[in-house]
Amino acid sequence: MSRSAPPRRRRMPAPLLLRRALLPSMIVGMVGTAQAQAPASEAPAPVAAQELDSVQVRGVRGSATGAVEAKQAKAEISDSVVAEDIGKLPDNSVAAALQRVTGVQVARGGAEVGTVLVRGLPDVVTTFDGRNVFTASGRGIALQDIPADLLQSVDVYKTGSAKFLEGGIGGSIDVHLRKPFDLDKDTTLAGSISAVRGDQAGDTKPNGSLTAAHNWDSGHGRMGVLGSVSLQQRPYQESNSFHGTYDRVANPADPSQEIFVPYNAGGLVANNTHKRRAANFTFQWAPTDNSEVYLDTFYVNYEGRNNVNYWMPFPGLVNPGNVESVSLRPGSNVMDGFVARDLYTLSSTQAHKQTSDTFQAALGGKWHNDTISLSTELAYTWSTNKHRAMTLDMGMDAPLMHMRDAGGVPDTWVTHADGSAYDVSNPANWYLSQYYDSWDEQKGEEWAWRGDGTFQFDAGPFSSLDAGLRISRRTASNHGGDPGAMDNITGTRVYASDVPGLADVSPGGMLDGARAFSTDRWAVANAAYLLQQTAQLRQVMGQSPEAPAELASLFFDNREDNYAAYLQLNWGTTLGSIPVDGRIGVRATRLESELSGTQTLDGVDVPSRIETSQTKFLPNASANFSLREDLVLRLSASQTIARPNFADLNPQLSLYESTDTLPARGNGGNPELQAVESKNLDASLEWYFQPGSLLSAAVFHRRLDGYVQRYADDEVIGGTTYSITRPRNTGEGTLKGFEVGYSQFYDFLPGWLSGFGTQLNYTRISAEAESPTGQMQPLTNVSKHAFNAVLMYQYDRFSARLAWNRRTDYTASFNSSGDQPSEIQHGDEDWLDVALNYDVSERVTVFAEATNLLGGSTRNYFGSPAFPRDFASPERTYTVGARFRL
Repeated sequence: MSRSAPPRRRRMPAPLLLRRALLPSMIVGMVGTAQAQAPASEAPAPVAAQELDSVQVRGVRGSATGAVEAKQAKAEISDSVVAEDIGKLPDNSVAAALQRVTGVQVARGGAEVGTVLVRGLPDVVTTFDGRNVFTASGRGIALQDIPADLLQSVDVYKTGSAKFLEGGIGGSIDVHLRKPFDLDKDTTLAGSISAVRGDQAGDTKPNGSLTAAHNWDSGHGRMGVLGSVSLQQRPYQESNSFHGTYDRVANPADPSQEIFVPYNAGGLVANNTHKRRAANFTFQWAPTDNSEVYLDTFYVNYEGRNNVNYWMPFPGLVNPGNVESVSLRPGSNVMDGFVARDLYTLSSTQAHKQTSDTFQAALGGKWHNDTISLSTELAYTWSTNKHRAMTLDMGMDAPLMHMRDAGGVPDTWVTHADGSAYDVSNPANWYLSQYYDSWDEQKGEEWAWRGDGTFQFDAGPFSSLDAGLRISRRTASNHGGDPGAMDNITGTRVYASDVPGLADVSPGGMLDGARAFSTDRWAVANAAYLLQQTAQLRQVMGQSPEAPAELASLFFDNREDNYAAYLQLNWGTTLGSIPVDGRIGVRATRLESELSGTQTLDGVDVPSRIETSQTKFLPNASANFSLREDLVLRLSASQTIARPNFADLNPQLSLYESTDTLPARGNGGNPELQAVESKNLDASLEWYFQPGSLLSAAVFHRRLDGYVQRYADDEVIGGTTYSITRPRNTGEGTLKGFEVGYSQFYDFLPGWLSGFGTQLNYTRISAEAESPTGQMQPLTNVSKHAFNAVLMYQYDRFSARLAWNRRTDYTASFNSSGDQPSEIQHGDEDWLDVALNYDVSERVTVFAEATNLLGGSTRNYFGSPAFPRDFASPERTYTVGARFRL
């Protein structure tokens, strides 16, 4: 890792820079990417750095500086994350690295970052070097599945271009894998080895990666090969308490009073190890100085066994016949405690096994001369996801169940009738009640071809014309079996202790000690037994030993043929003394789709086939003003669309009959969903006040139509009225806000103090849409405020990074049952990570990292804190290891 001072940029006058930048950047950006890619700016802002001194800076300084220079060089409003070195993004996955980007919000679970939202929206196109990439039947790839070890950089594009692949109203995330011609040596060997420990899981797993590359001059031009492999494992244990939906009922202790009672109240503990194996291989061949042929391949496999153990008493079953006492939350009519006799209590174990495989290969070529740049590429993507689940419910009639409030947490425990201790971890006290046995398999496949050209003009305000075509066929299918609840039909109670190998005890450590939870361990089913001895368990319950048959209502098979063409003019001029450049273009896309599935009509499953076609024209225009050599104003207007998820389009419907406590209800897909449309306005002011430093501010406005959210509505099926929850198109809505960012290393400070640097950003978003019933409601998963503060340090052999992330509360979903407010609100989140690096030599670096140092709990609630829902304890992880580079 170089410890040199940051490179100094050689400046040139802005008008000259504009003219000199146009041609080479268009050639590199145009022919080096797929047609759909968020490209490396054909018409860069005049402040873009085109010439750099030949000094390579790695580490946190190199990553921060590279990200600023990448933003500066692009014509779009964008942000980037750049790897610190081979095998080292600033965080442990693409998704985790993006949480630091201005305007990005994330959701976490299982000790890692999952969902990534750009300016509050999950509708984001994900690409590999411009190529569409996805997981199974999804629209995009699970970004946490992409190991950081294989990457060079990630670009987040917040504004549109006619060249970009359509389908993301939130923006585009383009992931760049390393290529052999990118490396500064003819032969490179680099890798890492580390150990990751889940603090609450009490488990440690090895990780590692290896990259090898070689470039050489053959008799037929320059050639290069690069191969990488990666193993990423992350153990975790997370737990949370919960309250179920609240119903307004008569107080069991005083029937003259109505109170709110949660139907269930308890806790769960989940543990798993995320395991990902990945590899990529790239071949580049430049027969001449102006041509190249390449082959890119990528593969990732995910494997996870997620075990979830529930402890679930039922306050909703407390009645005048078994109640001893009831207490209410002070100043309210909401139950927060009770004592009841012989109360039915549930221990439920969910055993999940999930695997996914994703493979992509692309063969392409590019050529250019002084006036024309041409490129073409054929890409194939294949992905599958398999999921197996077995859930066993065990029941117990608790002699005396106690519940009290523990800071929003339902603290529950069991005693004998005389108040003496009762052993809930004894399997002889639990009988087998019912089981849920299911499987599903999704598959996605795509063939895509694109061809692009850029044509230079010698005179006039228009400097060049971009044109291109893309043709693709995408398929997505799902098969599954899920017969629902299967009861014990033997006629006799079977206790957990009667089945050898079945009984186990929950791992303990509930809520990581953040709140009182008296029942820390209880009897559960062994997860391995549930998955491996399923046939035996079925027979114990008096059921057939055969696996569930495929269920017609879970089947869907979608095919989409997409034809797209674009034209885009790049232009440049001056307004007085101010250089201005930009683009104006339009993308035309036609989608022909065929959906096969099963609909339920009058209680009967009927095969269905739905064919649709849709043509959209998506215009865009932008202008970049070089107000000064180091100050640029970017303006952009565009129209974008996002197509519904394949699973949401599935016409399947699951119905549940009414019970004593719940109404008739159901959930399903919606084949009538339309694409979400968005009209976008963006402005960004960026001040590059010194090399590698930035102060920026941006405003944005999205006018949305048809945003998809899940809602419940009454539907009559077979003469019965059901409350059916489906994804539905909302009416019109808006998303607007602003963001500010700052990044700088303090080179002007003396000595070791010059190693300090900071990255700060803040985003404010206001988002709402009209519900299907005509009410204005907030968009789900959008926090009003998001903050990032990163303290960086690099001096001599030592570098460090302390990163704090905060997002405020947001609406997670809209609940459709119970009498409490319908919105489920997720509370504020704070996250603190740290990374330390020390260069043992020029070739070896040792490092230590930790995530979630604050150990903060998260919570959500129904509408307001008066109706608490979940209180969760996320995992902390610790990593130590070493990297080498030869």
